[in-house]
Amino acid sequence: MRRIHYPILLRNIDEAKAATFVRLFTLEAICRALLATIVPLLAYKYLQDAQKVSLLYLVLNGVGLAVGLTIPLLLHVVARRWIVTLGCALYIVAGLSLAQAGLTGLIIGLSGQVLGTALLELTVNLYLMDHIPRRELNSFEPKRLLFAGIGFAVGPWLGVWLHHNLDERAPFYIVSLVALVLAIYFWHQRLGGHDAIKAAVGPPPNPFRCLPRYLAQPRLVLAWVLAAGRNGWWVMFFVYTPIFVSEAGLDPEVGGALVSLGVAPMLFVRYWGRLGARYGIRQLLVVSYIGCGVFSIAAGFMASEPWVAIGLLWVAALTATMVDGAGNVPFLRAVHPLERSEMTPVFMTFRFATSLLTPALFAIVLAVLPLDFVFVVGGGVAIVMGLLSTYLPRRL
Repeated sequence: MRRIHYPILLRNIDEAKAATFVRLFTLEAICRALLATIVPLLAYKYLQDAQKVSLLYLVLNGVGLAVGLTIPLLLHVVARRWIVTLGCALYIVAGLSLAQAGLTGLIIGLSGQVLGTALLELTVNLYLMDHIPRRELNSFEPKRLLFAGIGFAVGPWLGVWLHHNLDERAPFYIVSLVALVLAIYFWHQRLGGHDAIKAAVGPPPNPFRCLPRYLAQPRLVLAWVLAAGRNGWWVMFFVYTPIFVSEAGLDPEVGGALVSLGVAPMLFVRYWGRLGARYGIRQLLVVSYIGCGVFSIAAGFMASEPWVAIGLLWVAALTATMVDGAGNVPFLRAVHPLERSEMTPVFMTFRFATSLLTPALFAIVLAVLPLDFVFVVGGGVAIVMGLLSTYLPRRL
């Protein structure tokens, strides 16, 4: 579900360390990409109701949010390496559970996926911050999505294709295998002679202690809201697009292909970054968010013509990748260099928060309106994000 946050193409750093982190991030992205479409489809198959799917994601993502908020505290007593290992183990359990047909396997598998993502996301990024000079983080944002774009351009479709054409359990076994490879590779790099992944510099700061200071800075709050809006739209796209395709009576592979093609323009994220450098991040975000919102709303109103709606959703996804081209630059430019390590864990909560708030919002929508209005409401939120982007500094 990620929603898409990180692999990062490292530059101006030791090549061995760069290659190590690229591989770690790419392996984790493969796990998420293969499950991105097939899991919502399985949830809809077993529950037969889009609102129930929303409630399932709401409950499990609520658990993920609670775990994500406690990880910084947990890392004061448990070494990072064991948290990374546990995250890999949860992905392995997720794949094996999803391979067992039935609602119970789905619940266990989705729980493992949510918790594994929460554990890996923060800990691997903490390792990353120990290796990358802070002054170089701004230049990474367009590049960091490149490898994720490659994985997600294929994975959502491939997972569905394997499930329907090769073996129903194939994508889940592959996820478990990739997670095992990720764990082995991580430990190999930790124990390697070149010290590609060194021990933690220290435990992360407590995000709760830093929260008042974060909330006292309007630019940081705005950066969090904009990042949450971006992530929330992708959660909507990954979960409800395959369900929409299934309700329209189309082949499930069409839903997987739409998700893959929707993320494929992420491969051009470096060019979106150049647009931001030329015209300004503020202008890029305003235009991209509003464009994404308009096309999403249009897709909702054209739901009676599924292929037209699919085309509009793809264009909306294209503009959403342009939003990703700006990445987290508003935060990186707003945070004080001396507070970056303290404020980053607070900022990263947007990922957990939107994974919870998005299905909660759409559970309410689906209680009174048909599935089409998920895209209308999601588009409306994107337009609001575009209007909020006008409050960013013009020099950004």
